[in-house]
Amino acid sequence: MTTVHADLEAIQSVRAALLTFASRLHDALPDAEFTVARAAATLDNLEDRARQRVDALTRQLYDCQAAVAYGYAANCYPLQEALWRAEQRLTQVLHTQRRFEQAVAVWRSRKYALEAALENDLAAAVGFLDRRITALEGYYATTLTATALELGRSGVPWLMPAAVGALRLAIGRGRQALGRTGEEVAAAVLSRHFDLEEVPFTQPAHGFDRVFRAPGLPLIVVESKASHDGKLRLGQSATGEQGSPAWVAQTAASMSDPTSAQWSPANERIGQLVQKLGAENVPVLAVVTDYQRATAAVYARQPDGGWQLVEAGINLHALATEFAADTRGDHDSSVPAPLPSPWSEQGATLPTERREGAPGGAERRG
Repeated sequence: MTTVHADLEAIQSVRAALLTFASRLHDALPDAEFTVARAAATLDNLEDRARQRVDALTRQLYDCQAAVAYGYAANCYPLQEALWRAEQRLTQVLHTQRRFEQAVAVWRSRKYALEAALENDLAAAVGFLDRRITALEGYYATTLTATALELGRSGVPWLMPAAVGALRLAIGRGRQALGRTGEEVAAAVLSRHFDLEEVPFTQPAHGFDRVFRAPGLPLIVVESKASHDGKLRLGQSATGEQGSPAWVAQTAASMSDPTSAQWSPANERIGQLVQKLGAENVPVLAVVTDYQRATAAVYARQPDGGWQLVEAGINLHALATEFAADTRGDHDSSVPAPLPSPWSEQGATLPTERREGAPGGAERRG
């Protein structure tokens, strides 16, 4: 079996650093805009004062020259000098304003490009890292399980505590991998079996599992569940059952709040779209992965709050090749597909179920 040398914690740290960078940049951009506006206002004020000075000296010089024309003794030279200096000052201010406006135009063009990168590229990068983390967790869980079994078979008493510890660690990682593997299965089923288009965003610890769109439907919220019997079981949150309009509305509000852990530029865009459409008008699908039978079922939320079965018995073996390729990042040889997958006949037994809300637990790491 291929040996993988990768630092899982380092990849997780990079993911966290990307989100921290996005949050800090989101806070810094409004401050930068305020600084630009304040500088522009200062230059406008300088221009107004310079023009007022020029106008006042122009009137005084006109009066002085008129007095000389009428035969009065008057020295207009100091006024001419003062007017010349005032005009030079106004010219300098106007020149500074033009340079400032040019610099601001360049800065804003780069700012817009950066904001677009935060909304699109950053979400794609976090998704890429999530797939790597999923693959590595599955790989490490399998490796630890195999190691524990070998230690157990050795029959050496002093190795048994190590075997038990390895198994516990493998189970913990298996639970984390199971939730995210269920999400990857849901994405594969909806994108390949139903031809829906996935919308990239930054997945929080508690919130939407995936987001898709289709012609005429700008937003479809997706909940993914992994189960040993294929039954749909939804967790309960403080705002209601997962997938309910109240839950969708609260999640969207958190995604739009810069102070929330669920915020990111891409998440804010999705949250605002939910608010514009109305949470009750956003379609919600639930994909249940039955890893014992290697099948998936898709449910749709109904207006009355119930769930209608859309299709059951979707064969995951038919999607496994493409799904594994996506998990590896288009055949990246540095990280193999999770070993084993939840529907592999040789796979180790995974926990019966993990889900958000109560009862159950978190599907994803934060």
